[in-house]
Amino acid sequence: MTEGCFAFTHEMMHVKKVSTGQMWKHEESGEVYVVTSLYKDVLASYALLRTANQTGTDGNRRAKVVRTEFGEGISGFTLADLV
Repeated sequence: MTEGCFAFTHEMMHVKKVSTGQMWKHEESGEVYVVTSLYKDVLASYALLRTANQTGTDGNRRAKVVRTEFGEGISGFTLADLV
């Protein structure tokens, strides 16, 4: 029973594919960020995020895109539509 609940909760934090324009909520601060671009490094993919109400480049943040059997997610973030 616990296994099924964990899979459901884990599934909610991932999407089929992370893409630009998606809104993600930071798990610690609760701030909402927008994915502005995605890029690949040698061993991993990263998302460049900015706060939803940001006007300059001061609050830009880079986060690792995590791939699982459920899809993709951003480390330390939850999809804002599901929160």
